[in-house]
Amino acid sequence: MGFFSQNATFTEGKLFSVAETGIYACALTEIELTDRPTFDDPSITEKTFKWVFESTEVGDEEGQPFRFVAFTKTNYGYDRAKITALLDGMLGRRLTRQEFMALDVNELRTGDWSVMVSAKENMRGKMVNVVEKVTPRVKAAPKLLKKVAVLDSIDDPFED
Repeated sequence: MGFFSQNATFTEGKLFSVAETGIYACALTEIELTDRPTFDDPSITEKTFKWVFESTEVGDEEGQPFRFVAFTKTNYGYDRAKITALLDGMLGRRLTRQEFMALDVNELRTGDWSVMVSAKENMRGKMVNVVEKVTPRVKAAPKLLKKVAVLDSIDDPFED
């Protein structure tokens, strides 16, 4: 019996298609704290948040939702920080220190989000989606039906 058969499991995994550039209605399915290699030195890792959004209205040709992943560092408040841009877009404003520390992740998960993504080629030559912006989803107002006037009983003044 092999080493891996005794000590590991195998999962096929779920492959997600790359969506076209656009805006998608999404749910936030995960926020996870992970360790990722730093840009300057890949041998050093740092804590980052992994934000996972899945499309709710459209999917790929097999009916699977599109999956969009954004990674942010953990330091909120700096204007150019990805987490600041992401949360400010989602919440519509800048949070105070107290609001940020008290932010309920479950409330973010129950939100309905518009996720703007672009399709780009990464450094390894693979097409991937990049999350550009996330905002609350504005649902279209229901269309009102117009009342149609009954014109059968009205005489046409120009008829001769």
